Amino acid sequence: MSTETAISAVVVSFHTGDILNACLTRLLECPRCQEVILVDNGNRADVVRDLLAWQTAEPRLKLVTGHGNIGFGRGCNLGAKQASSPILAFVNPDCVLDPDSLARLADLAASPVPVLVGGHIRDETGVEQRGGRRGTLSLWSACVSFSGLGRPGEQAGIWRDFNRNREVLPEEPIETPVVSGALMVTRRDVFWQIGGFDEAYFLHVEDIDLCHRYGLAGFKVIFDPLARATHIGGTSQTAAWRVEIAKLRSFLYYFWKFSRPPLGRLLVLLIAPLLTLAILTRIFASK
Repeated sequence: MSTETAISAVVVSFHTGDILNACLTRLLECPRCQEVILVDNGNRADVVRDLLAWQTAEPRLKLVTGHGNIGFGRGCNLGAKQASSPILAFVNPDCVLDPDSLARLADLAASPVPVLVGGHIRDETGVEQRGGRRGTLSLWSACVSFSGLGRPGEQAGIWRDFNRNREVLPEEPIETPVVSGALMVTRRDVFWQIGGFDEAYFLHVEDIDLCHRYGLAGFKVIFDPLARATHIGGTSQTAAWRVEIAKLRSFLYYFWKFSRPPLGRLLVLLIAPLLTLAILTRIFASK
């Protein structure tokens, strides 16, 4: 195993369910995965007991527990601080990687040019999910996507959807503004050079923020269509409306953080009610 591409995988779990075992098993099957750091953000006591027993039997599995639900970004940072390998992989607990996908992403991430690499995330039927590859997030692109007016392809112009999963899948790795926090890999030194995840986000958008800061630093964000994973969404027991409210707060924080005062801040205040209405509509439509 090349020491330059040895991997520390960080998984943050909150009431994930049985799929967590499949996620961890697949990661541990990767010979290059030196350690899997599971950050327990508040699983049931019986689940934690099983994980502790697994940790005893598998020295590469490290359980970080006892801190409660501290949010996704903060949990990722907590796990990354325990990592010892040159390559960091952040993997959602309901995400099961295809064989060799983790090693493939690690090879790309080990590039001398700092990169953040994401993979091709599919549902159980093999259909590409939203979020794996995305455009630049702006107030306009958010409104277009949330309103349902977004259309795929460059020919859509200003109406191009922020999410690119409806567009033709590339045949090889490409640069893209945003990849998903459900599966992203980077060099550990570069991750901390960027500052890690912004812990002001509790849930959602922290991955978009990280990608944006990679871009601001002159680094690359890459989507690899050949590094595949199956994402079993909706396994958490958290109420859907709580997730949507957290998403709204995160979007508003992102726009406020990167806006240029005073006009940029004023625009955020003007757009905030529209985003709120769009989120509320999604909440009631899902009931």
